[in-house]
Amino acid sequence: MKRLPQIAVGCLAAVRTPFWIHGPRLETLLTGPADSHQRSGSPGVAIRVSRLALRMLGRLPLLPWRNTCLYRSVAECLVLRSYGIGCRLQVGVKRASSAPDSIDAHAWVLRDGEDLGSASHTLLRPSP
Repeated sequence: MKRLPQIAVGCLAAVRTPFWIHGPRLETLLTGPADSHQRSGSPGVAIRVSRLALRMLGRLPLLPWRNTCLYRSVAECLVLRSYGIGCRLQVGVKRASSAPDSIDAHAWVLRDGEDLGSASHTLLRPSP
């Protein structure tokens, strides 16, 4: 019974992810941590559930969910912020090694000031 709230938080984050990506609120995840209320329990379970839900939803055709680094990172940010943990979404690009005219893009989470992503990507920042 104790895990139910964590599972619910993870599922809710996965379901909300495409609406954050394709809506006007994405910039709030890129610009810094939001003040949130503190939940009991560990966000680790909720993050794992959100990633599992995204993998499952991403397999259904014609739905907006994808199992990509951007979707996983947005879901992770939503979970962490719901637990009151400061985090923000990072998005970066680098020249693709396979084709010189292409780029590789990546999204990851910066949590409590610790960069958990790839330093080899050039960060993209929202324009004012």
